[in-house]
Amino acid sequence: DNCPAYTLPNVFTPNSDGQNDTFQPMNCPRFVEGVRFVVYNRWGVKVFEHEGDALISWSGVTTGGQALPSGTYYYEAEVRFARLSRNDQTQTY
Repeated sequence: DNCPAYTLPNVFTPNSDGQNDTFQPMNCPRFVEGVRFVVYNRWGVKVFEHEGDALISWSGVTTGGQALPSGTYYYEAEVRFARLSRNDQTQTY
């Protein structure tokens, strides 16, 4: 079997300074077939959803494109890996 890897950061700063402006996986994701990524605000309201590309590249806006204020947000990432064992194919972060 392969050695899949998918590591997400715990902070980013979408302030257009050219550093850490997008939320995306650290290093190079390996053996990732797809990602479902959902962001919630502190009250549990879904503010952003992405499905497909493993790089996500979330810029801190809602699904509708509105800028979100600075604050604490929570995410759930369901990652599908290319694995031999179907039981180990999906992991949730």
